Amino acid sequence: MKNQGHQNKETEYIERRRYIRLDVVFPVEFQFLDQETGGSISDIKQGFTRDVGKGGICLEVNNIEEGFEQILRKKDARLDIRMHIPLGRREVKAVAAIAWHKKIKAGYPNKYIIGLSFLQIDPKDKSRIYFHAKRISLTPKIVSILVLFLAAGLLYFYTSDFSLRRENRRLVQQLVGLSSKRSKLEKSILQLDSEHKEARQRLMEDEKKIEEYKGKARELRKLAIELKKKDELLQYLQQDRAKGKERLKEMLLEKQKILGKSQFLTKEAEYLKQRISILSKNKVSAEDRLKKLISSFEGVEEKGISSMYKWIENHQNKITGLVVSYEGDKALEDWAFTYDQSLAAQCFILMGNQKRAQNILDFYKEKAKKVYGGYVNAYDAYTGLPVEYNVHVGPNVWLGIAALQYSSRFNDEEYLSLAEDIGGWLIRLQGEDEEFGLRGGPKFNWYSTEHNLDAFAFFGMLYKLTGNEDYLTAQKRTLAWLKKNAYNKKEGRLNRGKGDATIATDTFAWAIAAIGPGLLKEMGMDPDQIMDFAETNCVVNTYYTRPDGTQLKITGFDFGKYQHLPRGGIVSTEWTAQMVVTLRIMSAYHREKNDFQKADYYKKKAEFYFSELQKMVIVSPSRIGQGEGCLPYASQDNADTGHGWRAPNGSRTGSTSATVYTIFAKHNYNPLMLR
Repeated sequence: MKNQGHQNKETEYIERRRYIRLDVVFPVEFQFLDQETGGSISDIKQGFTRDVGKGGICLEVNNIEEGFEQILRKKDARLDIRMHIPLGRREVKAVAAIAWHKKIKAGYPNKYIIGLSFLQIDPKDKSRIYFHAKRISLTPKIVSILVLFLAAGLLYFYTSDFSLRRENRRLVQQLVGLSSKRSKLEKSILQLDSEHKEARQRLMEDEKKIEEYKGKARELRKLAIELKKKDELLQYLQQDRAKGKERLKEMLLEKQKILGKSQFLTKEAEYLKQRISILSKNKVSAEDRLKKLISSFEGVEEKGISSMYKWIENHQNKITGLVVSYEGDKALEDWAFTYDQSLAAQCFILMGNQKRAQNILDFYKEKAKKVYGGYVNAYDAYTGLPVEYNVHVGPNVWLGIAALQYSSRFNDEEYLSLAEDIGGWLIRLQGEDEEFGLRGGPKFNWYSTEHNLDAFAFFGMLYKLTGNEDYLTAQKRTLAWLKKNAYNKKEGRLNRGKGDATIATDTFAWAIAAIGPGLLKEMGMDPDQIMDFAETNCVVNTYYTRPDGTQLKITGFDFGKYQHLPRGGIVSTEWTAQMVVTLRIMSAYHREKNDFQKADYYKKKAEFYFSELQKMVIVSPSRIGQGEGCLPYASQDNADTGHGWRAPNGSRTGSTSATVYTIFAKHNYNPLMLR
């Protein structure tokens, strides 16, 4: 008997090993069946699964009457089972035999554990039970593995991000250092050019005066001969003879003075020739050093521009497609200005990234809310909702320009309707003015030269792509308005607007970029005079404090004539980049006219200001910027621009417009002309 009990326990242990331990249970209903008839011999009873295996289940049953244990002892007892699997669509039916049982609690209520072996069960149902149990047992392990993978991914991302930031910081430091050296050499060359030009001019003037004095000396010698003859003829006429001698004396004295001046100018001319020779040698030496520096600088510069482009990509929201305008200024956090979206879209177009450009244009074509028939000045980059409800003409024109540049670049007319809707809206606004000028917006009464320059370029592009004569008429009307109301003939430059003589630097750059130097010249607006005025009145030399505290001396263009503002001079990075684009346009214009001296002058100016810009590149401190390079909006934060708005707040505030326009300057891209 002892061996028999030991054998039963061993059998019970083997049976239990066949089951899987569950962390949750599901209900089971069962009845005892008569072995001979198959009919029910008990009421429906209820239990809960404790273990599950491929060949059976282990039930836990509570509060069973006394006669129940007698049935359990009969090994031939059979059970009709109904199991309810959680989330299952139907119950599982089976017939099972009692393999073993154990009373784990006596008294009331009592509790039994019963091991059952399936006799009859659908194979699919048996697989369902086992799969459900297996899934529950494996779930904690799977979750643990996923958590480990997530932790490893976060560790890898942190390590990669740190390495990227360190590399970009080193790149920016190298870019800034080389830019400083380059700009210093370029500035030296410009100064040498200026001295060289001044010396040649003085030499030409002196040589001209020498020829004049020589001519006068020849005339005086001739006169002296005549006077001598007259003296001989009038020797008997004492009075005339005395006058002749006096006149001769005066002429001889004047002759000596002229000969003295001639000798002085001859010596000065010799000195100037020597000075020109020295300046020429210094210029050649500086140019050779610059070529070597540029050769070593090109790779760093390309990486810097590539880093700036990645910074723009990183700030594009994946849901709305909009690019955040500024990073670092809490007051403008997540703002996406419509003008900046045009620049960002054109940056993607320039780089051949059609999809990113589409994401911006799709927002305005399909989602952006309009007010008074036009797009508002700014939207939230994450929600797409308006954050500034003013509707200005300029941003709408620039949005239309981006759509047209897309159509021209990719030969795709998908957004041509967007541009034509803006064009029709502008023509209706133009018709409200007796001079066909465009006001600042539907609810504004002021007129901006900048907005009308934008519209001139936009109407010309629309006509070129559609052939619609209405746009050509609108462009001609805009040009007539600009000539009458925007050009300051007395000073040879453009006013900020109709009846507004304030100096705005971007009007000078955009006049040349939008209208072109040739047409400006035909209209009596000298482009060289406009550029000279801009440099004379708007160029500033100031200091820029980098985020690490280093101070660099920089040269660039202010927003206007800084002497009129108490803040002192500041460099506008965006408007300086606009001037670089314009200087290159002027260089190409003079090269076509075979004036290579002026072409070279404007080219060197463009290169100098571009080097100054690169000295202001900073490393993005934000999580979104990912340590890429970008440019601040100005050399001072929170500074009054003098045009109704202030520079963003925060010394490490990256600007989309400044960064994009610097990329334009590098690639010699004029957004106001179709390529």
